[in-house]
Amino acid sequence: MIFNCINELYEYYKTYGNQEGFPVFKKSTKNDKQGRLHFVTLSCGRGGKSRCKREKLVNPSLTMKIECNAKLNARVYDDGVVRVTSVFLDHNHELSPTRARYLPRRRSVGTSMKKRREKIGEAGGTVAKTLASSAVECGGHESEPSLEKVCQNYIDNIDKTRKLCLGVGDAGAVCNYFNRMQEQNSNFYYSLDFNEDGHIRNVFWADERSRAAYKSFSDAVTFDTTYLTNKYDLPFVTFVGINHHGQPMLFGCGLVSGEDTETFVWLFMQWLACMSGNAPKAVITDQDVAIHKAIEIVFPEARHRWCLWQIMKKIHGKLSCHSNNEQVTATLMQAVYDSMSKGEFDFNWGQMIQKYSLQSNAWLSTLYDNRHRWVPVHVKDSFWAGMSTTQRSENVHEFFEGHVNSKTTLKQFVERYDKALKTKVEKEVQEDLNSFNCYCPCVSHYNIEKQFQQAYTNNKFKEIQEEFKGKMFCYVHSMKEEDDFGVYEVIEDMVVENGLSNQKVCFTVYFKQAEFDVRCSCRLFEFQGILCRHIITLLTVKGVYLVPQKYILPRWRKDFRREHTKVKVSYNNWNSTPEMQRNDLISKRSAMFADFGCTSEENTQIALDFIEQFRQKFNIADPLNVNGQPIFSVSGSCQPYQ
Repeated sequence: MIFNCINELYEYYKTYGNQEGFPVFKKSTKNDKQGRLHFVTLSCGRGGKSRCKREKLVNPSLTMKIECNAKLNARVYDDGVVRVTSVFLDHNHELSPTRARYLPRRRSVGTSMKKRREKIGEAGGTVAKTLASSAVECGGHESEPSLEKVCQNYIDNIDKTRKLCLGVGDAGAVCNYFNRMQEQNSNFYYSLDFNEDGHIRNVFWADERSRAAYKSFSDAVTFDTTYLTNKYDLPFVTFVGINHHGQPMLFGCGLVSGEDTETFVWLFMQWLACMSGNAPKAVITDQDVAIHKAIEIVFPEARHRWCLWQIMKKIHGKLSCHSNNEQVTATLMQAVYDSMSKGEFDFNWGQMIQKYSLQSNAWLSTLYDNRHRWVPVHVKDSFWAGMSTTQRSENVHEFFEGHVNSKTTLKQFVERYDKALKTKVEKEVQEDLNSFNCYCPCVSHYNIEKQFQQAYTNNKFKEIQEEFKGKMFCYVHSMKEEDDFGVYEVIEDMVVENGLSNQKVCFTVYFKQAEFDVRCSCRLFEFQGILCRHIITLLTVKGVYLVPQKYILPRWRKDFRREHTKVKVSYNNWNSTPEMQRNDLISKRSAMFADFGCTSEENTQIALDFIEQFRQKFNIADPLNVNGQPIFSVSGSCQPYQ
C-alpha cells in the first residue's frame, strides 16, 4: 500500500488497531545520510521488553510490554510518499476491540471539545454534560475519543455541592421516568411508597446492571444514609459494594422521608425483593438504632458492623467535658487500633476506664458492650471485601461528582443518576482493560507472587505485592510441629506510634500440611481475602512454591466474565457491544418462561424442568448453590483453631 505521508499511514494503522483492539506506537525511524526520514516502523503498543529502573524494583509500575511482534515497516521516498514494505499481523496476546476507546494514544481533548466545554461551563454545565453533548455529535459515547478523566484535567472549577430540592411536579416526573426506564428494560426495578394523602414518601430503584453485579459481589455491602438531603429532609440512601478491582459499585439507592425502623424495614424489603431474596452476608452501617433493628428483622443472618470512622469522629465531642480529654482520646485510639487480640483490647480498654475514672460514661459503656460491631480485632474474623475498618464509605460520593449541584431537583437527580452510572461503568471497563492489557512486574522471584500476578486484577495484585514487600520485616521465630500440624510464631518488626518507634509483634500461624490449610492470627485473609506477609514468610521457609486455588479467590480474578458485564445498559444504549445485544435479545425472549410459568404450580414446574434440561445438556454451571447463594462468595468456613 502507498500513502501520501507518514501521518496518513499512522492514522490508517491506528484505525486498524482500534478496530482490532490493540494500541499503536511509532516504534522506530531511520534517517538517510542527508538526515531525511528513510524508514519507519509502527508496532503494537505491547511490543518490546519492560525495562524497570533499579530504584523502582520494589515499587514497579504497570507495563504493557510483552514482546509482541506485530508491526508494520514502511519506506519513505524523497517526495514524501510512503510505501509499506512488510506487515506482521500476529499478536502474542488477546485483542479487545470493544475496549479500543480506552487504549493509549487515543486520549486527547480537541479544540472543538474545549470550546464546547467553555460554552457549557458559562451556562453552569458539568463535565458529564460536555461529554454527552460531544457524544451526540460523534454518534454515541463509543465513538467519542475523549474520556472524562482527560476532560476533567482541562477544567478547574466544578460545583461540588450536593443538595436536592423537591419541586412542584417532581413526583410525577420521577414516576414517568421510572416507567420509561422499565419499558426500555423490564429488569429495571423501582418501588414507590405513598402516604395516606397520596404523596410519595419513600422511593427505591436499581438498574439491571446493578442487580446483575450484586450476584457476584453480595458478600459485603455498605448502607449509607448520610450523603444527600434536601430541604424537605428526604435523605438519600445507597447500597454500595466492592467489585473485583476494589472499586465501589452501586447496588441500589433510595429517597426516604424518615429515619425510623419502619422506613428502613420497607427499604430493606424492597432491596431484598429486587435482589431475588439474596440477602448480603455482611452489612456496614452507621451507629443507628433504627437501622440496627431493621437489619435484625430483614437480614437476621447477616453480620452487622458499624462504621468505625463515624464512631471515632464522635470521640472528641463525647469526651469534651473530661479534664484529660486529649489523653483519653489518644489512649482510646491506641486501644482500638494497636490491639492485636480481643484479650489485649479488653485489657487496654479496662486500663483506660480505670485510669481516667470513666466507669459512669454511658456512651463508652455502650461502645464496649457492642465492641463486636466495630473494634477491628473483633470484626476481622469475617470477610468484608477490603472495606476498611477505618474509612467511611466516602467513595459513594464519586458516583455523583460532576453530575449534580446545589440547584438539582429530584427529577434532575434521577436522570443524572444514569449519567453517573455511565461514568462508573467506564472506570470499571478501564480497569478491566488495564488488567487485560497491562501487568505489574513481580518484586520477588517467588512463584506464589507470579501465581497471583497471573490471576488477580492489577489493583488486587498490588495489595498482594505489599505483603511480599512486608515479608522483609518478618521472620519465623519458633515452631511446634506434630504430625502434619504445626504452630509457628512469626515476628514482624512494625512501626508504631505514628512512626516514632519500632516494635516486634508476634503473630501465630497455623498450618495443616495434609489439607494445606493455613491461617494467621492477623486475620487478613479472612478480612480482605489477601494472603498476609506472615503466611507468605512461613510458606517460603517451608519451601512451598504454589498455593491451592482456595487461596486465589474468584472474587478478585481478572479472567472471569461476570454477568453484569454482559448487560446492555438501558440508558441511551451507550455501550451496546454485540455480546450485550445478544444478551438483551435472549433476555427479552426468555421472559416467556416467566409469563408461562407463573400461571400455575404445574406450569412453574414445567418451565423449571425445561430450563434444567437445557442447563444439563450444555453443561452450564448452576448460578445458585444449594443455599441459593452466589457462586462468587467467599467461604465462610475460615474459623480460628481451638
